Amino acid sequence: MSDESTWPYYNLNLESIAVNGQLLPINPVVFAPSKSGDRGTAIDSGTTLAYLVQEAFDPLVNAITTAVSQFSSPSISEGNLCYLVSTSIDIFPSVSFNFAGGATIELKPAQYLVHYILMDAAKWCIGFQKVESGFSILGDLVLKDRIVVYDLANRCIGWTNYNCSMPVNVSVTLSKDKNFNPRTR
Repeated sequence: MSDESTWPYYNLNLESIAVNGQLLPINPVVFAPSKSGDRGTAIDSGTTLAYLVQEAFDPLVNAITTAVSQFSSPSISEGNLCYLVSTSIDIFPSVSFNFAGGATIELKPAQYLVHYILMDAAKWCIGFQKVESGFSILGDLVLKDRIVVYDLANRCIGWTNYNCSMPVNVSVTLSKDKNFNPRTR
């Protein structure tokens, strides 16, 4: 998270993006936070989609389109880049967001595509939106099937993959010897 006490978001130190394990040619400076708060990468579970600065968006979309080019051609639908697919979404590549300290968010196609049902095929649209400049926001689409932990005291954030259709059991440590489980009270 950013050292700036006035920064209203959880700023992440995103370093790179990879598609099917191949790093994209993106200058990491486009992800770096600025002191003025007008640039960086934020996580926001209240934002539905993901917003990437143009310098990251264009290489990402180009890599995805190249990976599926033998199966589907892209088209623009209501301002979104979409693909008509008659087979499984397994034709789409995995996308990795790589952060400082070795943390990674690995996205399966269902975690970055939005599905629309048509009569004879499925339309899958990229769930990322392009912003001309400023900061990138990783919204709820990227956080799908993850538990996100906001550590306010230490000003940091973490996540783990989780089947969100399952119940969550949360325990809070009060001391070295006692655990408090809010679900059992």
